[in-house]
Amino acid sequence: MTNYKELVHEHLESADHLSKKHVHPRLMKMLDAGGMNVAFNRAQGQYLYDGDENQYLDLLAGGGVFFIGRNHPTVHQAVIDVLTMNIPNLVVTNASILGGLVAERLLKLGGPNFSKVIYANSGAEATEVCIRFARYATRKRRFLYLEGGFHGRTYGAISLCGFPELKEGMDPVLPTVTPIRANDLGQLRRELSRNDVAGVIMEPVQGMTCEVLSIDYMREAELLCDQYGAIFIADEVQTGLGRTGEWFATTGNGVRPGMLTVSKTLSGGAAPVSAVLMREDVYERVFDKFTSGPIYFSTFAENNVSMVASLATLDVLEKLRAPQKAAKIAKKFREGLAELQAKFDIIERVQGKGLMMTVYFKESDKLSLKVQQKLLSAGDSGAFGAAVNVDMFTRQRILVQIPGPGSNAIKILPPVVVTDEDIEYFLAAFEDTLANYYDPKGSPIRSLSRGVVNQAVKSASKLIPSSLIPPIFNKAVEAPQVSLIAQEHAASQANGKKKNRRGVKESSSTTTTAQT
Repeated sequence: MTNYKELVHEHLESADHLSKKHVHPRLMKMLDAGGMNVAFNRAQGQYLYDGDENQYLDLLAGGGVFFIGRNHPTVHQAVIDVLTMNIPNLVVTNASILGGLVAERLLKLGGPNFSKVIYANSGAEATEVCIRFARYATRKRRFLYLEGGFHGRTYGAISLCGFPELKEGMDPVLPTVTPIRANDLGQLRRELSRNDVAGVIMEPVQGMTCEVLSIDYMREAELLCDQYGAIFIADEVQTGLGRTGEWFATTGNGVRPGMLTVSKTLSGGAAPVSAVLMREDVYERVFDKFTSGPIYFSTFAENNVSMVASLATLDVLEKLRAPQKAAKIAKKFREGLAELQAKFDIIERVQGKGLMMTVYFKESDKLSLKVQQKLLSAGDSGAFGAAVNVDMFTRQRILVQIPGPGSNAIKILPPVVVTDEDIEYFLAAFEDTLANYYDPKGSPIRSLSRGVVNQAVKSASKLIPSSLIPPIFNKAVEAPQVSLIAQEHAASQANGKKKNRRGVKESSSTTTTAQT
């Protein structure tokens, strides 16, 4: 009989997991080229750990999935409890007990506008549900979506994506889709007045750009959709369940969509899940006949693991008072980033809301840095942001993200369990990274190219003896030095002390994992 713990441990210690050979190897090589080939073998809360027990601050959190932190004990215990009960699962002919419990909680958080919940397995699938239901309910065909919007990577969802780069090779996408500008009420009104629009889909805070939609714009969009017989669809896959300071960024501000999608945070990262919250009139128009039940069905959507993990996650979020806590944490991040923006001329702006933040970069007035930025942008407009992303990982041991194609920026999606010390560490590390580029010895080009050269040398070493590879290349692929900020942070974690950004030591009464 297979010992699964031993099997997993056998492969944990290697950075060359089998997935690099069998599961999307091109993506794995791209990440390796960025120097992000660390093998993590443990995770807890807002931290990841490698084989040497080096701690990494995870401000990406699985793309927003681990809003309550990784491996939350409450969620784990709930899953274990249900699995050991041996209750029926995916019976099809019976209602799901757990699915009903989760739906009741979601509807309570969503407010009286919604009365029904339809489950799916991912944010993209939830988008597909909305596309199908909007067409069926209105018997219209066209959809409006926002430039810069993102709704998933399935065929229908990618058709509604506001980035041409993500549609490359997908033509023809859905032929009846029209991009519109965010916050342009006049354009929205003109398109809806043609009376052929089934649905308008938008993210209250765009997941890739972090552009924040005006509350007034969304309220008017709701009214216009009702006026012209279209359905207003709110994509809250990333914003939902407290991240922006409200349980939902739309309904928490008086906007009443016909359908609202939620995913990512919902199961605490324990299992795939998504849900569509729906107004009663929309549900009734789709399921208006006794025989219309099978219009939608998903084999795995209400599985017991996903449902109980969602139930436990909602418990944790409510106990944490997640919206209020997210707003408080976001204020600390923004105040610190505002200080850095005043100090470094390469920060153009900080965009987003709550614990969704994107820092955009511009050309510096410092000539030596400006020249490097121009060289980088000649190949890719987002290359400087990519260099910052790489340095934050390799030198500072912090996970952030490049938000979208060609975006000269980094994005952070902090979990709601980060501590004040984590915020101070991030701000100090970010400051150190940017300051390093202003130093004649620092170079964003070197940061970005190191991984690429590394890959080239690896490939060359398979064909020619390593002794024949010029020494300059061996120097180029040397691992970047972990910054003093990261070293001090690791030491402070070890001795129970913490330093603020001014270097004053304080005794730490805050646990490193603020979980409930």
